[in-house]
Amino acid sequence: LITSTILIFSAIVLMKFYHVDKLDFWSTYFWIVPIYMISLGVYTFLVCVFGFVIAGMENRALICGYAVLLTAAFLAQLGSIFTALELRTTVAQANVGATKVGQDLKYYGVVPAITAKWDNLQRDLHCCGGNNFLVGYTDYRNTPIGSAANGSSVPDSCCHTYAQGCGRGILADTDEEVQNKIFVNGCLEILKDKLENDVIPMMVIYAVVGVILALVELITVVLACAYVAQITRRTNKHGEIWRIGDATRNYSPDETDKPLNRT
Repeated sequence: LITSTILIFSAIVLMKFYHVDKLDFWSTYFWIVPIYMISLGVYTFLVCVFGFVIAGMENRALICGYAVLLTAAFLAQLGSIFTALELRTTVAQANVGATKVGQDLKYYGVVPAITAKWDNLQRDLHCCGGNNFLVGYTDYRNTPIGSAANGSSVPDSCCHTYAQGCGRGILADTDEEVQNKIFVNGCLEILKDKLENDVIPMMVIYAVVGVILALVELITVVLACAYVAQITRRTNKHGEIWRIGDATRNYSPDETDKPLNRT
């Protein structure tokens, strides 16, 4: 129960503070890992509560069901460890590339989900665009919003002081004017240090704890099966005692007291 709660909390931190779920253009693992962690945490929490509820019932069907649910949790935990290590490897390579960023930014203002994602990144991290310090905002030059037809603009979420239309015409200004109006560093440049210094160790720790949790789940499955076997043996033993008692009561006094015919 404690580990499941920590798991859910860690996933929320990854999403809200490190914004990993918004980096799906870099790798799908950035989206998969936190969602996987939350889903697994909630599932494991509910299974644990179910286990506490049925522990004293000695109902073989329920305990077998609990063992099956925990087996699924064990397998899911192994998958979660794999995705966490893949995310660690992706971050360690630290190579996003301008192409991936540019392909994603081309849908800014076109796809609402992508627009909201970059607006959140830029407001929270005080950045603009994807790569590079000081000139990150220039990533919008080759996007629909940055075209001359749209006034060579950047998103309003890039502005120091947000106001509707504050990013209009920025790409046509001088560097000094730009720096006075908007954030100029790319969002990924700001996130890279956080990802390398914080997220990589978190994924390693999560993998270690995940292995321990998976072993505990496996041991619990074995114990649940042993508990079912114990209940079965006890039930069978009681059944035999009752059958012997019934058979004894079925004999008549004459039959039990009748002397043996020794001839």
